Amino acid sequence: MAYYFKSAVLACFTLIGLTGCELMSDVGAKNTDLTQALHPNPKPRPKTEPVYPSASTVIAWHAESCGGFVLAVDKKQYVGKREIESYFNFSCKNNTLAPEKVLTMLLQLEQAYYWPDDIKHYWWLQKQQVRQHIQAKKAQHAINSKMQKMLSSLATIEQQLLLREETQEQ
Repeated sequence: MAYYFKSAVLACFTLIGLTGCELMSDVGAKNTDLTQALHPNPKPRPKTEPVYPSASTVIAWHAESCGGFVLAVDKKQYVGKREIESYFNFSCKNNTLAPEKVLTMLLQLEQAYYWPDDIKHYWWLQKQQVRQHIQAKKAQHAINSKMQKMLSSLATIEQQLLLREETQEQ
């Protein structure tokens, strides 16, 4: 009989314990709902995932910025569209005048977002082109400097030859 009594008491405690756990979990869930209602998230998640432009769209923006290509109106909101268009507008006008500044802007643009691979490849090609422009500008500067030195040397030689002719005539 004592065995049945112990079993009944154990069953009652187990039932009370399980019911209490369920009650406590309901209270915890209600507290969480109440906390969320009192302190809403200041930055709600966007309803749609951000959309990156395709590489062909980026190339079309580039062609439009540099002139000669008319792009159809696209009302889609792409990630980084303003920054990309701003970069292309600057790049097309200043690629030969200020390639270092163009490269700086490109590096900033490249680091601004998590671009898809095809756009990363396009940025890489752009960097190669701008770096080649910078190298060509440096090479042209070196050639111009060397040519100036040579012209100066030729002018000096010409003056010396003219002086010799004058002294021989006298």
